[in-house]
Amino acid sequence: MSATINIGRTIARERRRKGVTQEELASHLSVSKAAVSKWELEQSLPDVSLLPRIAAYFSLTLDELFDWRDELSEAESAALYAEVYALAEQDPAAAHERLRALATAHYSDANLLLMLASLLTVWAAGMATPFAAPAERSGGARGLPSADALTDEALALLDRVLEVTADPSTLFLAQQQKATTLFQAGRHEEVAALLEPLVRRPDAGAATMLLISSYRRLGRDEDALELLQAERLRATNYVLSSLVQEVSMRDDPAFARKAAAAASAIFDALDMGAVNPWYPVTMGLEKAEALRRAGEKEEALDALAFAAHAAGSTEPQAPDPARSPFFDRMEKRADPGRAGSAWAEHKARQTDKAAELMRQAVAEQAASPAWRTFAGSDPRYLDICASIQR
Repeated sequence: MSATINIGRTIARERRRKGVTQEELASHLSVSKAAVSKWELEQSLPDVSLLPRIAAYFSLTLDELFDWRDELSEAESAALYAEVYALAEQDPAAAHERLRALATAHYSDANLLLMLASLLTVWAAGMATPFAAPAERSGGARGLPSADALTDEALALLDRVLEVTADPSTLFLAQQQKATTLFQAGRHEEVAALLEPLVRRPDAGAATMLLISSYRRLGRDEDALELLQAERLRATNYVLSSLVQEVSMRDDPAFARKAAAAASAIFDALDMGAVNPWYPVTMGLEKAEALRRAGEKEEALDALAFAAHAAGSTEPQAPDPARSPFFDRMEKRADPGRAGSAWAEHKARQTDKAAELMRQAVAEQAASPAWRTFAGSDPRYLDICASIQR
């Protein structure tokens, strides 16, 4: 854990917010413009006798002026998240109390607050997993406050992250998590208002490829390869996810067939099983639903059987990009051990839980009233249900 004092950053932020120049602040304090510039660049600190005057000028307390931060390492943050996550499975109320204490103690640690906000969002969705059934929005569940209260807590932490961080990647993650939290709460207008400025921007592909070319000219081939693979992974995940979304939106069995075939070809060609082995189950279920709604029993049962087989044969395992030549430079990013053993153990438990819940989703869909009405007495449907139970 490292302690840092950010007087210069606070002065720069408050000066811009107040709309004054460095010269104006320097004149007020009877110092040179160069002195103010050095403070803001964190090349020097103001004389201690000036601190009360600076704080008064910006209507800050001395604590706020110092903006003292105790920043945890990645491993420390990950271990605390894993601790609270595991505690929630045993004692949700105690986990909530622990989370709030951590947020209070580390109220300027953007990375930890971002992780805690995501956990609050998960709890608002159900309990200790995002795949669980949503909690009552107003009544609370299993010792936790209501889903609405948890959502409000998450949004407050995310707004704090947006206030204290200047790191572009952290800002983006906070905005994305805020949108996720709002979406889960059904606040779709706010989601659209938040995301439209982020999504409707010029394509960054040209700049990315130019950066990759620059890396190559500089002999930084590993940096170039890592960036190429990161962009390929992002684009592939987007294509596969978009196909699932569109199949679920369109009552079009012809599109469902073509989309599933295209997804299968992309998934196999780029070895996506090393990154997301459960994708075939998701697409199989969506295709089965589309064909069921269209009344095409044989093909619907084919798709359901495929999803059941994929769910039963896929082993619970963490992403392992190293198994694919297309993503082998992503190995370090995907390794949970880089954030410490506690985080690695947490991710292993999550992987097992995700596998269990994915299989449960297949079983619930197959046994749903819609499917029983559609194919309840069909011997093949009964065989599929029996295989799922096994």
